[in-house]
Amino acid sequence: MAVSPALPEPVAVLAFGPHPDDVELCAGGWLLLLKRARERVVVVDATRGEAASRGTPATRAAETAAATAVLGLVARESLDLPDTRVEATAQAVEAVTAAIRRWRPRIVLSPCREDRHPDHEALAGIVRRAYYLATIGKAAGGGLPPHRPEALVEYFGHLEPAPSFVVDISAVWEERTRLAACYASQLGLDGQAGPVTNIASPDFARRLEARYAYWGARIGAAHGEPYRVDRVLAVDDPLAALRKRGHAVL
Repeated sequence: MAVSPALPEPVAVLAFGPHPDDVELCAGGWLLLLKRARERVVVVDATRGEAASRGTPATRAAETAAATAVLGLVARESLDLPDTRVEATAQAVEAVTAAIRRWRPRIVLSPCREDRHPDHEALAGIVRRAYYLATIGKAAGGGLPPHRPEALVEYFGHLEPAPSFVVDISAVWEERTRLAACYASQLGLDGQAGPVTNIASPDFARRLEARYAYWGARIGAAHGEPYRVDRVLAVDDPLAALRKRGHAVL
Protein backbone atom coordinates (compact mmCIF):
# COMPACT_ATOMS: atom_id res chain seq x y z
CA MET A 1 0.00 0.00 0.00
CA ALA A 2 1.37 3.39 -0.95
CA VAL A 3 2.02 5.73 1.96
CA SER A 4 0.15 9.00 1.90
CA PRO A 5 2.51 11.94 1.35
CA ALA A 6 0.79 13.62 4.30
CA LEU A 7 2.16 10.98 6.69
CA PRO A 8 5.55 11.50 8.35
CA GLU A 9 8.43 9.08 7.97
CA PRO A 10 7.89 5.96 10.12
CA VAL A 11 9.62 5.71 13.50
CA ALA A 12 11.38 2.90 15.32
CA VAL A 13 9.57 3.46 18.63
CA LEU A 14 6.37 5.27 19.58
CA ALA A 15 6.37 5.67 23.37
CA PHE A 16 3.27 6.57 25.38
CA GLY A 17 3.50 8.19 28.82
CA PRO A 18 0.69 9.02 31.26
CA HIS A 19 2.40 12.30 32.23
CA PRO A 20 5.48 14.17 31.03
CA ASP A 21 8.44 12.57 32.89
CA ASP A 22 7.07 9.00 33.06
CA VAL A 23 8.76 7.85 29.87
CA GLU A 24 12.02 9.52 30.91
CA LEU A 25 12.06 8.06 34.43
CA CYS A 26 10.99 4.55 33.40
CA ALA A 27 12.44 4.05 29.90
CA GLY A 28 14.91 6.90 29.44
CA GLY A 29 17.95 4.64 29.12
CA TRP A 30 16.60 2.66 26.17
CA LEU A 31 15.45 5.83 24.45
CA LEU A 32 18.92 7.37 24.86
CA LEU A 33 20.46 4.24 23.35
CA LEU A 34 18.08 4.59 20.41
CA LYS A 35 19.20 8.21 20.05
CA ARG A 36 22.83 7.05 19.87
CA ALA A 37 21.83 4.53 17.22
CA ARG A 38 20.17 7.35 15.24
CA GLU A 39 16.76 5.69 15.45
CA ARG A 40 13.62 7.82 15.13
CA VAL A 41 11.54 8.03 18.32
CA VAL A 42 8.30 9.86 19.15
CA VAL A 43 6.75 10.32 22.60
CA VAL A 44 3.04 10.88 23.17
CA ASP A 45 1.99 12.07 26.64
CA ALA A 46 -1.59 11.34 27.68
CA THR A 47 -1.77 14.45 29.88
CA ARG A 48 0.28 17.57 30.47
CA GLY A 49 0.74 16.75 34.15
CA GLU A 50 -1.36 19.73 35.17
CA ALA A 51 -2.49 18.10 38.44
CA ALA A 52 1.06 17.56 39.72
CA SER A 53 1.67 18.33 43.39
CA ARG A 54 4.69 20.46 42.50
CA GLY A 55 5.48 23.04 39.83
CA THR A 56 3.12 24.77 37.42
CA PRO A 57 1.85 23.87 33.94
CA ALA A 58 4.28 26.46 32.53
CA THR A 59 7.33 25.04 34.30
CA ARG A 60 6.25 21.49 33.40
CA ALA A 61 6.01 22.47 29.73
CA ALA A 62 9.50 24.01 29.81
CA GLU A 63 10.89 20.92 31.51
CA THR A 64 9.24 18.66 28.96
CA ALA A 65 10.78 20.69 26.12
CA ALA A 66 14.21 20.35 27.73
CA ALA A 67 13.83 16.58 28.13
CA THR A 68 12.60 16.29 24.54
CA ALA A 69 15.78 17.99 23.33
CA VAL A 70 17.99 15.66 25.39
CA LEU A 71 16.22 12.63 23.92
CA GLY A 72 16.51 13.99 20.38
CA LEU A 73 12.90 13.09 19.64
CA VAL A 74 11.42 13.42 16.17
CA ALA A 75 8.28 14.84 17.79
CA ARG A 76 6.40 14.97 21.07
CA GLU A 77 2.64 15.16 21.27
CA SER A 78 -0.02 15.33 23.97
CA LEU A 79 -3.47 13.75 23.93
CA ASP A 80 -4.58 16.47 26.38
CA LEU A 81 -6.48 14.01 28.54
CA PRO A 82 -7.29 15.24 32.05
CA ASP A 83 -4.55 14.51 34.59
CA THR A 84 -5.72 12.05 37.31
CA ARG A 85 -8.81 11.27 35.20
CA VAL A 86 -7.45 9.26 32.27
CA GLU A 87 -10.16 6.85 31.10
CA ALA A 88 -10.48 4.36 28.24
CA THR A 89 -13.12 6.29 26.32
CA ALA A 90 -13.77 5.67 22.64
CA GLN A 91 -12.25 9.08 21.89
CA ALA A 92 -9.04 8.29 23.79
CA VAL A 93 -8.67 4.90 22.10
CA GLU A 94 -9.18 6.43 18.66
CA ALA A 95 -6.61 9.15 19.38
CA VAL A 96 -3.98 6.54 20.29
CA THR A 97 -4.97 4.37 17.32
CA ALA A 98 -4.53 7.39 15.04
CA ALA A 99 -1.09 8.12 16.53
CA ILE A 100 0.04 4.55 15.85
CA ARG A 101 -1.24 4.72 12.27
CA ARG A 102 0.30 8.15 11.68
CA TRP A 103 3.80 7.34 12.99
CA ARG A 104 3.81 3.65 11.91
CA PRO A 105 6.28 2.49 14.59
CA ARG A 106 8.08 -0.83 14.70
CA ILE A 107 7.67 -0.90 18.49
CA VAL A 108 4.93 0.61 20.65
CA LEU A 109 6.15 1.37 24.18
CA SER A 110 3.51 1.55 26.91
CA PRO A 111 3.26 1.79 30.68
CA CYS A 112 2.78 -1.55 32.41
CA ARG A 113 -0.85 -2.55 32.90
CA GLU A 114 0.00 -3.35 36.55
CA ASP A 115 0.58 -0.07 38.40
CA ARG A 116 -0.60 1.79 41.48
CA HIS A 117 -1.37 5.03 39.64
CA PRO A 118 -4.84 4.94 37.99
CA ASP A 119 -3.63 7.04 35.04
CA HIS A 120 -0.86 4.55 34.31
CA GLU A 121 -3.23 1.58 34.38
CA ALA A 122 -5.80 3.40 32.29
CA LEU A 123 -3.31 4.43 29.61
CA ALA A 124 -1.91 0.90 29.45
CA GLY A 125 -5.42 -0.35 28.69
CA ILE A 126 -5.98 2.34 26.08
CA VAL A 127 -2.71 1.55 24.31
CA ARG A 128 -3.39 -2.20 24.34
CA ARG A 129 -6.79 -1.66 22.68
CA ALA A 130 -5.40 0.81 20.17
CA TYR A 131 -2.41 -1.41 19.35
CA TYR A 132 -4.83 -4.07 18.14
CA LEU A 133 -7.37 -1.75 16.54
CA ALA A 134 -4.64 0.03 14.56
CA THR A 135 -4.36 -3.14 12.46
CA ILE A 136 -8.06 -3.26 11.56
CA GLY A 137 -8.86 -1.18 8.51
CA LYS A 138 -12.47 -0.38 9.45
CA ALA A 139 -11.70 0.52 13.08
CA ALA A 140 -11.81 4.22 13.93
CA GLY A 141 -8.37 5.75 13.69
CA GLY A 142 -8.40 9.26 12.33
CA GLY A 143 -9.18 8.12 8.81
CA LEU A 144 -5.63 6.76 8.41
CA PRO A 145 -4.69 3.41 6.84
CA PRO A 146 -4.07 0.48 9.21
CA HIS A 147 -0.61 -0.31 10.56
CA ARG A 148 0.72 -3.44 12.26
CA PRO A 149 3.68 -2.79 14.63
CA GLU A 150 6.13 -5.56 15.44
CA ALA A 151 5.59 -5.55 19.20
CA LEU A 152 3.92 -3.89 22.18
CA VAL A 153 6.46 -3.48 25.00
CA GLU A 154 5.65 -2.41 28.56
CA TYR A 155 7.96 -0.41 30.83
CA PHE A 156 7.62 -0.60 34.62
CA GLY A 157 6.44 2.22 36.86
CA HIS A 158 5.38 1.77 40.48
CA LEU A 159 5.29 -2.05 40.28
CA GLU A 160 7.74 -4.51 38.76
CA PRO A 161 6.35 -7.86 37.61
CA ALA A 162 8.71 -10.41 36.09
CA PRO A 163 10.35 -8.81 33.01
CA SER A 164 10.73 -10.43 29.60
CA PHE A 165 14.08 -8.76 29.00
CA VAL A 166 16.45 -6.20 30.52
CA VAL A 167 18.26 -3.56 28.46
CA ASP A 168 21.86 -2.76 29.46
CA ILE A 169 21.83 1.03 29.94
CA SER A 170 25.23 1.32 31.62
CA ALA A 171 26.69 3.36 28.76
CA VAL A 172 24.03 6.07 29.12
CA TRP A 173 23.46 6.05 32.88
CA GLU A 174 25.01 9.47 33.53
CA GLU A 175 23.07 10.95 30.62
CA ARG A 176 19.92 9.26 31.89
CA THR A 177 20.48 10.93 35.27
CA ARG A 178 20.76 14.34 33.56
CA LEU A 179 17.62 13.55 31.57
CA ALA A 180 15.63 12.92 34.74
CA ALA A 181 16.96 16.16 36.23
CA CYS A 182 15.22 18.09 33.43
CA TYR A 183 12.11 17.68 35.60
CA ALA A 184 13.58 19.69 38.46
CA SER A 185 10.21 20.84 39.79
CA GLN A 186 8.96 17.28 40.06
CA LEU A 187 12.14 15.95 41.67
CA GLY A 188 12.34 18.81 44.16
CA LEU A 189 15.56 20.11 42.60
CA ASP A 190 14.26 23.59 41.76
CA GLY A 191 14.70 25.07 45.22
CA GLN A 192 10.99 25.80 45.51
CA ALA A 193 8.90 24.94 48.55
CA GLY A 194 6.32 22.26 48.06
CA PRO A 195 4.99 18.92 49.29
CA VAL A 196 7.43 16.03 49.61
CA THR A 197 6.16 13.55 47.05
CA ASN A 198 7.63 10.15 46.24
CA ILE A 199 9.89 11.46 43.48
CA ALA A 200 10.68 14.67 45.37
CA SER A 201 11.76 12.82 48.52
CA PRO A 202 15.40 13.24 49.64
CA ASP A 203 16.25 9.59 48.94
CA PHE A 204 14.56 9.25 45.55
CA ALA A 205 17.78 9.52 43.51
CA ARG A 206 19.38 6.81 45.67
CA ARG A 207 16.35 4.52 45.31
CA LEU A 208 16.18 5.10 41.56
CA GLU A 209 19.86 4.25 41.14
CA ALA A 210 19.45 1.15 43.33
CA ARG A 211 16.49 -0.02 41.26
CA TYR A 212 18.33 0.06 37.97
CA ALA A 213 21.57 -1.20 39.52
CA TYR A 214 19.61 -4.23 40.70
CA TRP A 215 18.30 -5.00 37.23
CA GLY A 216 21.75 -4.36 35.81
CA ALA A 217 23.21 -6.86 38.27
CA ARG A 218 20.73 -9.46 37.05
CA ILE A 219 22.34 -9.31 33.59
CA GLY A 220 25.93 -8.63 34.64
CA ALA A 221 25.81 -4.89 33.89
CA ALA A 222 26.12 -1.74 35.97
CA HIS A 223 22.56 -0.62 35.20
CA GLY A 224 19.59 -2.15 33.39
CA GLU A 225 15.97 -1.33 32.50
CA PRO A 226 13.34 -4.10 32.67
CA TYR A 227 10.61 -4.55 30.06
CA ARG A 228 7.79 -6.99 29.36
CA VAL A 229 6.16 -8.40 26.23
CA ASP A 230 3.28 -10.85 25.88
CA ARG A 231 5.03 -13.32 23.65
CA VAL A 232 8.02 -15.63 23.46
CA LEU A 233 11.05 -13.75 22.15
CA ALA A 234 13.04 -15.35 19.33
CA VAL A 235 16.81 -15.61 19.83
CA ASP A 236 18.75 -15.60 16.57
CA ASP A 237 22.13 -16.17 18.23
CA PRO A 238 21.91 -18.15 21.51
CA LEU A 239 25.69 -18.06 21.97
CA ALA A 240 25.68 -14.26 21.95
CA ALA A 241 22.51 -14.00 24.05
CA LEU A 242 23.84 -16.37 26.72
CA ARG A 243 27.37 -15.04 26.83
CA LYS A 244 29.10 -14.36 30.10
CA ARG A 245 28.95 -10.68 31.03
CA GLY A 246 31.75 -9.75 33.41
CA HIS A 247 31.53 -12.20 36.33
CA ALA A 248 27.82 -12.83 35.86
CA VAL A 249 26.55 -15.95 34.14
CA LEU A 250 22.98 -15.78 32.85
